[in-house]
Amino acid sequence: MIRLTRGTAPLLSRGNSAILPRRRFAAGTPSSSLRPLLPSGGRRTAAHAASAVLVSVAGATYVRRAAQMEAPPAKESSLMDEFLERMFGTSAARDEEGAASSSSDDGDEEESEDGEDGDDVAFTPGRGRPVKVPLDPELVASLPVVPLSRVQTSPSSRRSPDDPLLVTHDGIVYDVSSFAAHHPGGRDLLLTAGGLDLSHFFRNYAVHGRSDKAARWLAPLAVGKLSDDDRRRAERGTTAAVHVERRHRWLGRARRRIVLVAATLPLWMTVRTCVGWVGWWAPGLGRWLARWVPVAVPGLSAGAEPLAVGGSGTHADADKQGDKDTHADNHTGNHTDNRRDSRPTVAVIGGGIAGCGTAWALRRSGFKVTLYEAREEVSGNARTFEWDFSPFRPKAPKEDQVVKSCVSVVAWPPLFYKNYMCLLKELNVETMDIPLSWFVNSKVPGAVGTLWAADPTPHEGSLRNVLKKDFDVYEKVVRFSDRVCNLFTMRWAPWRKHDTPSMYDSHQGIGLLNPLNVVPLYSLFRFLGGSDLWWQVVFTPHYTASFLVDELRPFPAVFGPLIEAQIPLLPNPANATSFSSRRSPNDCKLTTCQTWKHAGKGIRRVFDLLTADVDLRENTRVREVQILPDGKKRVHDEYDRHVDVDRVVFACPANAIGNIHKSAGWLANTIFSTFVYADDHHPDSGHMHPVMHSDGTVIDERFRKECLERASNYVEVTRKQDGTINIENQYNFGVQTAGFGVYDLPLEEKPVMLISHALGEGKEIDPKLVRGTANHARAHPLYSGWNVMAMLSLRLIQGKDGIYYCSNWTTPGNCHDMSFLSGLVCAHAIGAKYPFEDAEAEKDFHRLRDLMGF
Repeated sequence: MIRLTRGTAPLLSRGNSAILPRRRFAAGTPSSSLRPLLPSGGRRTAAHAASAVLVSVAGATYVRRAAQMEAPPAKESSLMDEFLERMFGTSAARDEEGAASSSSDDGDEEESEDGEDGDDVAFTPGRGRPVKVPLDPELVASLPVVPLSRVQTSPSSRRSPDDPLLVTHDGIVYDVSSFAAHHPGGRDLLLTAGGLDLSHFFRNYAVHGRSDKAARWLAPLAVGKLSDDDRRRAERGTTAAVHVERRHRWLGRARRRIVLVAATLPLWMTVRTCVGWVGWWAPGLGRWLARWVPVAVPGLSAGAEPLAVGGSGTHADADKQGDKDTHADNHTGNHTDNRRDSRPTVAVIGGGIAGCGTAWALRRSGFKVTLYEAREEVSGNARTFEWDFSPFRPKAPKEDQVVKSCVSVVAWPPLFYKNYMCLLKELNVETMDIPLSWFVNSKVPGAVGTLWAADPTPHEGSLRNVLKKDFDVYEKVVRFSDRVCNLFTMRWAPWRKHDTPSMYDSHQGIGLLNPLNVVPLYSLFRFLGGSDLWWQVVFTPHYTASFLVDELRPFPAVFGPLIEAQIPLLPNPANATSFSSRRSPNDCKLTTCQTWKHAGKGIRRVFDLLTADVDLRENTRVREVQILPDGKKRVHDEYDRHVDVDRVVFACPANAIGNIHKSAGWLANTIFSTFVYADDHHPDSGHMHPVMHSDGTVIDERFRKECLERASNYVEVTRKQDGTINIENQYNFGVQTAGFGVYDLPLEEKPVMLISHALGEGKEIDPKLVRGTANHARAHPLYSGWNVMAMLSLRLIQGKDGIYYCSNWTTPGNCHDMSFLSGLVCAHAIGAKYPFEDAEAEKDFHRLRDLMGF
């Protein structure tokens, strides 16, 4: 593996416009000079012309009048808004329930004594570390006092990108308008924070506190300061509820546009097919026609043609070719890679399983690959954590005194993860069965009871008895969804008689016409008589543990049968087993899933092998991708280096792409802006801020010993004082770490290994037993009709100008196999060979190729 190491990052000077535009005002700007930036009178919001939009979804046609405004009123709603909310599960405006349920914890914290006296809010386990901006005291003293009302109205008074966009932090006012187009997390996310206090965002998006980059980017942008009273008001007023409301305003704008794109999707698919047929008969004519089509035509548009690699494309042939010669341009300081061979070059941006899978497939086919990862090491969502076993193994070798467990990617069903299983076989990484068994403890009035999800027996006090009617309705919903999906995917056809189950066939061919692709499972469940209480107490708690999202109402009904086959709520002998063990005479577990035999070490081995022989640049953020006149792409990183490549693959979160690929265009930016992630609904939820600890007292004493011994997850559901439902999830890695013999150890021979999400009211973790924290912000796209609509529209830009997209958001689901396979699809479109000799796995590959528009 080639790793590009680095030292301390160079400080960003105020005049270095290549990295950060110069701030508008120099240090010590007098208040009179601030008047052009902060006019005394507010501006009226500019209402632009409305347009009629023809909308076609699942064969139905609807007309929507979309008013394109800079900041739409938060509570404005129309009949079409109500239809879209029912159809896709979430409103184009604010999700009222989601905003309300996400406002409790931070609101209380901001009214603590630390908030009142104006000091920094104390660091809370699971939250981001405080960001301290290095400002010269003399500069702070010279800054003018800006009224908070002016800060709060700055987003709505903007008429152009050059107008001020003000935010506050620690009592200082910053104008971030020039930084919006450079924000690593994307323009929309920074615009969401306009007029608000950044302390809330720094606490909930922990990446800002992992280095001093955010602080250094902010420092040159200070333009004013708040009074002490306004500082306290700004901090208390920036709550999760306000954040969610602002975020959904921007999402609402994107959703109005994506409806237009989706309505024209059949037209563009027809045009692409026709041009493709012409190109098959007359390649030159096809390429000429593709130049005039505003969407990408696979294999014909400029940059969408597969690249040829000389020789056999094997590792041996590739390694025999020339050496890399890196030189520095004495005038610009940029570093350019000059290669003595002519192999095609590709830059992959993002080091999760999708990006690493892309790099691996390209490299083994003979391409030269540069892989960028902004974090310290590649892995994406597949993170690991080291547990200290030294008190239990004092005489063991040092390497055996630490157990590396998984964190968020823990297990998978081999039946559905065909390509990932092929990868592990290819890399010689061993797997084993994992004893998954969820335990749900509901304390919600009207639904008090417990549930071992892998045990179908309705024991006394079981939620299967308390909510029997709802379980019956859910069973009908799953059967109905399965039959509808079988109809549209033609699983009844003779030529599919020997096909194994697949999670990819629901969105290809006539499966695209299946209305259950966009109708939420929740809506279908409620329509057939299911209660909202069951959804909140049983379904969401059970699957929150699996998908790491706590908003499952938009979950498309097409996925119902799939998740039931993998992580069932209705267990049967095909997917679960009950038995007697030393742990319990009523022991139970799912039989559908496997994990890495060596747990976290297995994960790391996978990523190390995927990135072997790749030019790996960790801890390096890509700043910009330019398209050069000769069709090459120039990739600039944050350290003022650049490489010129033939193709670029984005494998990073959707929102970040627009600020890197600045020439992407209206269509691409509309698609990128539509995707919604879990933190867009609940940014301060405990599900976004897990805590690793060894405090077993967080589990109800009545079930503590049994759950620590055999429950892979302890889920406690309570109703909070404000009336909302809290889902506390304890991931028990004393059970989930099946490798190393950890699962089989008695409790007295291993530490308590819990990862907590969203502790219930009144609960606390002993600070002395906290072992670490994590953050899941921007990690998990929601399963929603909106995301499916944007994902299907992505085919219109795949390969345009030689730029491709793969990641969890480019697939219909959020799982390791889909993300990895999306990388293989992009690599194949660029010119790599499909790497496995497995007929069923290759069928899934072609299904996703079809789904992604290749």
